[in-house]
Amino acid sequence: MLVFLNGQVINEEDAKIPISDLSYQFGYGLFETIRCEQGIPVFFEEHYERLTHSAKEIGMTFPVEQEEIKRWIKNVLTANKLSSARVKIIISKRVEEKFNVLVMASPLEKLPTSYSLMTYTLGRDSKSVSFRHKTTSRADSYVAYKKANEQGFNDALYVSEKNELIECTRANVFLVMEDKIITPLLESGILSGVTRTKIIEILQRDGMELEEKNVHSLYLNKAKSVFITNAIVGIMPVSKVKFDDKEYDFSRDSIVTKLKNAYDVCVQEYLGKHIDSVVVQ
Repeated sequence: MLVFLNGQVINEEDAKIPISDLSYQFGYGLFETIRCEQGIPVFFEEHYERLTHSAKEIGMTFPVEQEEIKRWIKNVLTANKLSSARVKIIISKRVEEKFNVLVMASPLEKLPTSYSLMTYTLGRDSKSVSFRHKTTSRADSYVAYKKANEQGFNDALYVSEKNELIECTRANVFLVMEDKIITPLLESGILSGVTRTKIIEILQRDGMELEEKNVHSLYLNKAKSVFITNAIVGIMPVSKVKFDDKEYDFSRDSIVTKLKNAYDVCVQEYLGKHIDSVVVQ
């Protein structure tokens, strides 16, 4: 694959970053993963806003305009002859205040109809920048995701030491209850997902009750259904959650289907508004 690194499109194997890079030494870097359809990075503005906000929060000045990053994405898509892709942007910093900017694109994988999750207990500081922002300090997430995959699950669902559901290694989580939908608070140290925000906007627009709260694992006993959200899968129904020795099975609720359809409409509307900017054929 061809990648964009510091102003050039080069072969992946030729991409080299100095050992002085602080993401290599300390995990001091940021990334965004964006789904591209028809050559368009979906909800790009929200991803850019999160990236620049996170950079400010961790003291990493990143004075790059939206249109410039869009050009980098389009250069990579064009070079790899992709229109639908998973794009990852990694921003890191060297000691001497210079930046390393890497943009990679890969074809979108075929998604399953539902996910299975394995819970993973992790003590974590809810104020830690490593979890509240998409930093490159992701060893915990990599280990949990790898363990879940090795045991036949699609992802790991973090559970706090208080037995509260937090988030997946790569997604936010929602539970559909009898009278409302619940999701963990941002204050619990979760990532403010772009797709999570879109779902909350849809719920508020359609008058559906949502409660952001501390979600104890006991709620799995009462949930009608569970779904996760991120930029690549959009809304993904969860068919099974394994918690210790107990397994919870869920069916796809009509509310999840309704939300998925509404989210897909939002994506199509976004694509329609930005179709003129497409350069990849």
